[in-house]
Amino acid sequence: MGMDVYGLKPADTKGEYFRNNIWWWRPLAEYVLSAAPLLHNKVGIGGQGWEYNDGDGLNAEDSLALAKILRVDLEEGKTLAYEEARKKKLANLPDQECSICEGTGKREAPPKMGKGTHPCKACDKTGKIEHWARSYPFDMANVEEFAEFLENCGGFKIN
Repeated sequence: MGMDVYGLKPADTKGEYFRNNIWWWRPLAEYVLSAAPLLHNKVGIGGQGWEYNDGDGLNAEDSLALAKILRVDLEEGKTLAYEEARKKKLANLPDQECSICEGTGKREAPPKMGKGTHPCKACDKTGKIEHWARSYPFDMANVEEFAEFLENCGGFKIN
């Protein structure tokens, strides 16, 4: 699943389309809303907000205003600081218990393999898996690409 973001009145090809899969989109949307808290009043009109691909978005004026905010953050190093702090926070999250083997590192053999236990491949026999939040990446390049889209889209809808 992904978020397909379409420009309403694109000035050029850079403003026609922006896409992130769900893993990249959620951290981007979180960052955008933290960088531009006034958007909270504009997000979710007619739908569930930016966490869903049901047609929400911004008009041309608000898209340009958001692009300016993101550009300033990029130039002033705020985006890089956010990225580094986020990476540090994610790195410090503890691993989670493997739900397949319930933390034992072993699992019952499938019926066609006979009785007994086998090493759990889901956790590589450790009983632990990486914290789920580490599956959602964030980097400055994605913010830069989104800002460029915003500068050229003439407003957008998330579908």
